Amino acid sequence: MTGKTKPAWRVEINHQFDKKLSKLPRPDRQQILSSLEKLEQAPLTLAKSLKGRSDWRLRVGNWRVLLRLEKKMRVIIAYDLGPRGDIYK
Repeated sequence: MTGKTKPAWRVEINHQFDKKLSKLPRPDRQQILSSLEKLEQAPLTLAKSLKGRSDWRLRVGNWRVLLRLEKKMRVIIAYDLGPRGDIYK
């Protein structure tokens, strides 16, 4: 069988996330989008839950992507993006 397999999850991008992503240099932007594509196949192995919060995070180099997982609908919402030191505040 050839071709890509159907993703187990669907990734949705929030407007705020999209705005911040568009301001990044092209290589960083492409790396983040590639990581989000990989996240569709196995989100619970690539993303980590945040202590004390119901949110998750995805590490992509020096950048952190904050996520919400809707487990029943199998949807991942990327809602914020920032450098490691600033994103969790």
